[in-house]
Amino acid sequence: MAGNRLAFLPLDLGRSRELQYVYVDNNIHLKGLPSYLYNKVIGCSGCGSPIQVSEVKLLSFSSGQLTVFLPAEVKSIGTETDHVLPLQELAMRSLYNTYYKLIKDLNFLSPISLPKSLLELLHCPLGHCHRCSEPMFTIVYPKLFPLRETPMAGLHQGRTTVSFVAYCCSTQCLQTFDLLS
Repeated sequence: MAGNRLAFLPLDLGRSRELQYVYVDNNIHLKGLPSYLYNKVIGCSGCGSPIQVSEVKLLSFSSGQLTVFLPAEVKSIGTETDHVLPLQELAMRSLYNTYYKLIKDLNFLSPISLPKSLLELLHCPLGHCHRCSEPMFTIVYPKLFPLRETPMAGLHQGRTTVSFVAYCCSTQCLQTFDLLS
């Protein structure tokens, strides 16, 4: 994926045990790496340069002086002060737990019972919580871990603008998730 105009990577990139290497070199708009890539071999030299103003239309999350752009599938960003999930997220999680985990068949739901866009989202969640692996559908709780604060810092001399981004499903998971544990 080197030499493109990537601003973000898929939330679940790196969950696969077969994936060992990820090269995203020379993607100047890329400022965040999904935390699932933490134990992979990553090439990201030339990433994290200042982003152009025209790219600011994307949903973003800021922590300190770092801004990370999130995938388009993310509809809202949760913070540590949000203790109640949106009703749509609660409904999607309930449907997923009922139909996918218990019945193991999402085809049981018809397009009449749920709008097509929500039915498609139910089949393919936007990501899974880095702490508890629960699916997320419309909201994520991001947590940044600057690359300079990780054991990988030595591999990327001076590249301090790139961070690992963890996505959690709730304030509880957000508060207890640690990249190093």
